[in-house]
Amino acid sequence: MSRSKKDLLKKGALFVPLIYSFGATCEDLPLDVFLDDPTKISNSLRIINTFFDADGTVCCGNERMLSESLRSSCSMADDSFMDPGAKESVALIEAGIDRLISEGRSTVALEVAKRLGILMPDSIVLAVMAGPVKLASQLTGLSAEEMLQYPNFLSLTTKAILAFLRAMGETGIDMVVICEDTVGPIDAKFSTVLNRCYSPLWNTAKFYGVHALLMPEQFAPENGALYKKMINKVIFPTGTSPEAFEKFRKPSFSIPCSLLEKGMDEIESFLLNSDIMKFLESKKLFLVTTDHEVPGDIDKEKMIEGIKKIKNILTQHGE
Repeated sequence: MSRSKKDLLKKGALFVPLIYSFGATCEDLPLDVFLDDPTKISNSLRIINTFFDADGTVCCGNERMLSESLRSSCSMADDSFMDPGAKESVALIEAGIDRLISEGRSTVALEVAKRLGILMPDSIVLAVMAGPVKLASQLTGLSAEEMLQYPNFLSLTTKAILAFLRAMGETGIDMVVICEDTVGPIDAKFSTVLNRCYSPLWNTAKFYGVHALLMPEQFAPENGALYKKMINKVIFPTGTSPEAFEKFRKPSFSIPCSLLEKGMDEIESFLLNSDIMKFLESKKLFLVTTDHEVPGDIDKEKMIEGIKKIKNILTQHGE
């Protein structure tokens, strides 16, 4: 890791919008073609990052990539689902895990990560992937809370993510964002289930020197103490109750993608009146990102102005 990247990570107040598939728009390519071409992806992301002067580049931004890869390996139709309690599902996933990092778009993502590390040695390289519960929900069609009833199935999705995370770690990435759907207040039993999922992921990330952050769709403040025992970095959705932040030394925040298309006054007001500015000015903010991947159909001109404005505000107030 370069000295400049180490300094960035130590200082915090990073701004890395989740821009990935948007590169297809810049390349004027169909999305399916773009996502299969590591050269097009790498070149477009490098140009986008340079233009926006963001602190990092997303090398893997498709939250559904792992579920799509597993479905493809298992010869499952896109609209079909697994039964989390069936032995056949276990066999299918285990077979898919064996091929996960040697076939399909997961190999493209790994190649992009390697290339960005070379092309942009001073830029944070960040991977986004579904967490164990979200991946299980994508494969079964069940909600996150329903999936907590199937710890054995969650151990399989954790195993799949671990295989991909290890391969990503070998490429030298700097950060991984683990996305999860909304989970309500968690009792001690389900806390144990989640700990068995998250502990190996966070330990593996630490082994490779990768900063791992949990990015929940919503955050129940009641879960703060339990999460703090399992993980040390969370990306909080804006609007989360402040009592949730108290458990974490350097919190991160996601902002709505729609904010990028708003006028300058609205953007500035949103940031100045949010907890983001409080932690920025106290030098405790780690990361600001978007709440999901920036869509390809976003108004490009407004997005450009929005990202530049946010970057300027974070830079000025973080000094």
